Amino acid sequence: MASLLVWVVGGLLAYRLAISVYRLYFHPLRKIPGPKLAAMTTAYQFYYEIIKQGTFIWHLEKLHEIYGPIIRVGPREVHIKDSEYYDTIYASSGRRREKDAATVAQFDIAGSSFSSISPEVHRMRRSPVEKFFSKGAITRMEQNLQKYLDKLVAHVEQAQKTHKVLTLDAGFAALTSDIIHEYVFGIHTGNLDQEDFNEHIRDGVNGLFRLGHLARFIPWLQPTMNSMPRFLVEKLSPYAFALMDQKQFIHEQVVNIQNGQSTGQSGSVMEKLTSPGLPDHFKSARNLSDEGFALVIGGTETTARSLSVGMFYLLSEPRHVQKLREELRAVMPTPTTKPTWNQLEQLPYLAGVVLETLRLSTGIASRSPRVAPSESLVYKDYTIPPGHLVSQTNYFVLMDPSIFPDPEAFDPERWTRAAAKGERLDRYLVNFSKGSRICLGMNLAYAEIYLTIATLIRRFELELFETTKKNIEFARDFGTPYPDEGNYSLRVLVKGLVSE
Repeated sequence: MASLLVWVVGGLLAYRLAISVYRLYFHPLRKIPGPKLAAMTTAYQFYYEIIKQGTFIWHLEKLHEIYGPIIRVGPREVHIKDSEYYDTIYASSGRRREKDAATVAQFDIAGSSFSSISPEVHRMRRSPVEKFFSKGAITRMEQNLQKYLDKLVAHVEQAQKTHKVLTLDAGFAALTSDIIHEYVFGIHTGNLDQEDFNEHIRDGVNGLFRLGHLARFIPWLQPTMNSMPRFLVEKLSPYAFALMDQKQFIHEQVVNIQNGQSTGQSGSVMEKLTSPGLPDHFKSARNLSDEGFALVIGGTETTARSLSVGMFYLLSEPRHVQKLREELRAVMPTPTTKPTWNQLEQLPYLAGVVLETLRLSTGIASRSPRVAPSESLVYKDYTIPPGHLVSQTNYFVLMDPSIFPDPEAFDPERWTRAAAKGERLDRYLVNFSKGSRICLGMNLAYAEIYLTIATLIRRFELELFETTKKNIEFARDFGTPYPDEGNYSLRVLVKGLVSE
């Protein structure tokens, strides 16, 4: 028995040695610079992502300082830090790009357009959905956005009367969650009707990203959790239970809509997606549930976090608030005036505030690799053969000092200065990615950010309460940016109402 064990262990070690030698000296990526251990095994990334908890992005930055703009970060992955090369990796439909199966599997939503690997499947799944998120479609639902924004305003007014500290980050998550649930499923989740904004929604979404981050390295984790009894999952991992709970809730909504038993409003996105005109394979309960889950998670967390980051920077420097409020008077002559998204877009300083909000909030933090299956990608003196992973990091583009001087600063006027010189800084605003896979919910996010920031700044005198840059600063990458400890947070005092 002992000798058999020795043979097994010896065989495994020999196999690992052979694989390592191949990856170092014979692999098609062998000429790409980078640490040898990273070329040999994904355990290199695992150490920084899981053991050191989401710090690989900062190690990656140091690696680029050592090896240059192109490095091999895994056995089959190359990372490039060059803002001008971003469009080559995240290309439009004219140049075939695929997603990485292992990367998208971490979210366990294989039936969604987000997780589609090939451009053909992606196009087939996305096409029926994207018309509901066009700029025209979002403009037509603006009254609905305003309805939920009014509920958030009521919380702020109540906090002003009672001198209560307001947890705005939870308020923003409640706002975006209520909006996307009603739009996609026609249901009223009521987060904004609760005094604490139903804070577990915010905490649950944060937990989902943390679990997905772990599942990137442990692909069997989510399938295993899915097969376990709910009570056991709840005991083992609140994050996994939150994920399971949300998915089951969404699945139930889809089945109810398919069976004509929905208690929600008619005309929802999901109701239209179950219409007879669409192919049956698209309309399976699993595929629609996966699509709905992707829309809900994508439509809740990133926009809510962007609002928190933007409001933090505004409230940190009163001159920004004063200048923005003065500009807003052009379309909001009284504090309670309700402007349209289109009206707000015409205001240059507000536009700069929104763009800086997006830039400093990053969006998706983790690398999202692409595969060019039939094209060799050439970068400087290096050739990346077809079929290998190539990625960039959004944060590195958004904080590139050659494009955004003094990148750490919140400077809304950098956008107006650039526009006056004919420079298109928006080319480098990559929060929503680029190319054929650009974020489906981009227009909804813009509308929510414009309307929310304008409303709060024009109506209320707000002051930060026990909130510093550490509470919102990007320190750890769990798919989206997290501060060094806990989750991002924004607490404020409502000092008064803005006079005419």
